[in-house]
Amino acid sequence: MTPRDLRGAGSRLVPSLKFSTDSVRTIEQFDAWSAFNSMAELEAITPPAEGFKASSASYHLGGLQLTSFQLAPMNIRYTRDIQRKLGLDHWCLSVTTKGPVGYQNDDNELAVSPGSLLLHSYATPFSGVMEHTNYSSLFFARDDFWDIADHLDKGAHQLMRGPMSQVIRDFMLSMIARADGLTQADASALTEAFGHLIRALVINNPASLEAAKVPIAAAQLERARRFINANLKWPGLSPDTICASIGVSRRQLFYLFEQQGGVATYIRNRRLAACYATLARAEEGRQIGAIAYEYGFANLSSFYRQFSARYGFSPSEARPAARSGHTVPSTDTTFSDWLLRIGRA
Repeated sequence: MTPRDLRGAGSRLVPSLKFSTDSVRTIEQFDAWSAFNSMAELEAITPPAEGFKASSASYHLGGLQLTSFQLAPMNIRYTRDIQRKLGLDHWCLSVTTKGPVGYQNDDNELAVSPGSLLLHSYATPFSGVMEHTNYSSLFFARDDFWDIADHLDKGAHQLMRGPMSQVIRDFMLSMIARADGLTQADASALTEAFGHLIRALVINNPASLEAAKVPIAAAQLERARRFINANLKWPGLSPDTICASIGVSRRQLFYLFEQQGGVATYIRNRRLAACYATLARAEEGRQIGAIAYEYGFANLSSFYRQFSARYGFSPSEARPAARSGHTVPSTDTTFSDWLLRIGRA
């Protein structure tokens, strides 16, 4: 296989499987969902006539499988008989984004709230109660993580806590947000990164943390970008407030945004992009100065200079430029680009 062939193989999207009950008759929706999901005993909480709105999207990432669920209220039971029948020996990390979820096994009974990270094992029975629940899970096999199997078994059926659990949660949320565009090359980088992260979570010694340095930074960068993009209009947006929000030092923050020309440059470019988008769709007569001020540009002449330098035309020309097909230049290094640095190091 030539280098060109290898690049082509790496750029192919990862295999995926999606299912939704939306196209099924209301009264048959729960039965359709049960037939599609045969890994557990399911019981609807609401009557069949009320329907069962549910969907899933699964992505095969080599040694990992990422699956996102949107579920109507139901009970779930993963029994010993099902475990013997399926022969599963996998762990699963799940992050809930809408809930809550009631979870129980022989040793623990947990209330899993949105934002929580749960580790459970398919080697032992468990049960759960879903309300209108959204969550995503990352499945990984014992054979691929034999070296930390004892640590994972000790942590199974528990909520993960501490700084590394937050990093892995952000890592998973970033994967979920980009799932439909993930390539084979991304899958390889993500699988390696996850291995470093899960070892840092359960072992948490200097060597494992050093090995996970790049994926930790990638997850921190994603969290910082989400905070910045959610607060572009806030006058108090600054390196110090970002550090306080995501729990990193100023030195680490500057390292994270080095490829974007620094955190101040990233914030400015995101604000300029927001101004461009607003100007492009603004009604006739809306003041350019008001839009600039809304996004933190107190000096109008400085805003005009920065906008023109960024886009090659003035703010007053933004609307016709957008109509002619002008696109905003990207300000981001992608999540996978960061992770692929592991392979280049």
